Amino acid sequence: MKSSRLVFVGFAVFVLLALSLFVIAQEDAADAKMKETKRNDFNSRVSHIMCRVDLTKKQIDLLSGVNGSLDSYKVVLDADVVKLKEFVSAMDHKGFGGYFTTIFKDDLKNAVVAVRDAKLDVRKANLTREEKTTLKDSNKAAIAEFANCTNKAEKDWSDKRADHLNSWIDKWNKIITRMKGKGYDTTGMESVVSDAQTKLLPALQAIKDAATKEARKTAMENARNLHLHLWATFEIARIKSLLMYVDDGAIAKGYQVDVDAINVKLDEAAKLAISGKKYKEAEFETVWSAIRDAAKMLKDLNKKLKA
Repeated sequence: MKSSRLVFVGFAVFVLLALSLFVIAQEDAADAKMKETKRNDFNSRVSHIMCRVDLTKKQIDLLSGVNGSLDSYKVVLDADVVKLKEFVSAMDHKGFGGYFTTIFKDDLKNAVVAVRDAKLDVRKANLTREEKTTLKDSNKAAIAEFANCTNKAEKDWSDKRADHLNSWIDKWNKIITRMKGKGYDTTGMESVVSDAQTKLLPALQAIKDAATKEARKTAMENARNLHLHLWATFEIARIKSLLMYVDDGAIAKGYQVDVDAINVKLDEAAKLAISGKKYKEAEFETVWSAIRDAAKMLKDLNKKLKA
């Protein structure tokens, strides 16, 4: 009889271990898919940026005979592209966004202004009428090529962005499965996934269905803002679930202040994460900072409870 019980317990442990490994494997697959879609999103964005960079460099080449100093702008833009690609390789979204906003955009603007000024100098340049006509036609061809490049790149970028945002739903479901298996209350997280199914998926489809540049841009912005809201709401619900799991024991051990402080920080984040809000980068950073602080506070509380 004792041997049979041992066999049963051993089998039960084996089943639980197998289930745990299955869940972990699912999460690993979700993480791998997310990394892949994020990299694709990054690369497609760089391709979109390169359309403008290539146009500017072609215009510099065309106008170098009028203004030889324009080549210096090509060197700067090439260095910027290398830097942006380094951020992509490192999957550094924050670094990419910061460099793009504070450095690259200014460098590109300076180059575009220099090209515009050089175009004005063409009228006074010592060129024949035929040379000026050739220059004008070549510039028109470069602009037409830029338009085609941009249209294709925007479509590809919007598709890749939709795929990346969709991969978050898979990741959230895997997190819920794991936490539910450990006895956590996942009601709040499940509500977020339900919202994602009914709101985010249609928003992502709207990106793919957009027929014009403006419609695509609007759809991408709407999906981005909705995703940021859902992401923040999911993380708040996840931390609350983890806190609920230990709060009674924490309070019993005299850590009421710690529990209250975490709840205050989560409430702060929830008030900042407003459904339908058009987030600017700095605004969402404030939301993320509050969530990150709450997570760290919970981690510190768990250390106290284990001490």
